[in-house]
Formats: sequence, structure tokens, C-alpha cells
Amino acid sequence: MGWTPGEGLGKGRDGPLEPLVLDIKSDRKGLVATEELPGSKKSRPNSGNNITGKHPVSVLMELCSKKRWHAPQFTCLESGPSNNRRFLWKIVINGVEYQPSVPSTSKKTGKAQACQVVLQSLGLVPRDPSLPVVL
Repeated sequence: MGWTPGEGLGKGRDGPLEPLVLDIKSDRKGLVATEELPGSKKSRPNSGNNITGKHPVSVLMELCSKKRWHAPQFTCLESGPSNNRRFLWKIVINGVEYQPSVPSTSKKTGKAQACQVVLQSLGLVPRDPSLPVVL
């Protein structure tokens, strides 16, 4: 039982007689693809301000994180009777207050609308005439 030098490997002893020659790398060259090198711009397709299809609140939070600003402060002002509430959001970023001029019927859409106003004021999103800005 077992293997002795000069015998073939396998059940019928018809395997290779010479051992496999393996190349062992002692340096770190060639372990990274050329697309992943630091100087290469091909490996970063999402670099830049790709905000299409993203929710305005997440875009604003990512922007504040990327620019190392403090997190935005959101304030919701509720008005109207309980069966017809209106929500007006105010956002403070770096000491500047942003607020849409039209209140919203739900908190979620109102917050997104207020973030859209901020992004328009910062020039990241083209101006929308239906969302006038109040600073």
C-alpha cells in the first residue's frame, strides 16, 4: 500500500511518473489586474456625481459625507387639521437654511422635496420650476 518512486499514480498505476513542477512567486508582482491599479481610471465606473435614479435624501446624505460636512438637520413643521395635514420641511446644512415654498401632503414626499430643493440650490440638479426655493 502506498506510492513508491518510479510508479505511476492512480488505480491502474498509469498516472504521470514525474511530479508536477509548480512555480511559486516570491514577489507580489502580477497579483493585481492592470484595471485595478491606482493610476487606472477604468476600474471606477461610478466615480463622479452619478445621482440619476437615486432618492434625493440619500444623495444629500452621501454628499454631506463625501464633502465631510456635518449631517443635515431636518425640521418638519406640521400645519392644518388632523384629517388634512400639511408638512413643510426645513433643512440646515453648514448654517444655511433651505425650505421649499409649498408644503407636502406626506412627510416622506415632503422630505424628498426639501432635499431636491437643496440639491437644486447647490447646482447638482437642474432647476425645477415647480419647486421654488426659499432660503
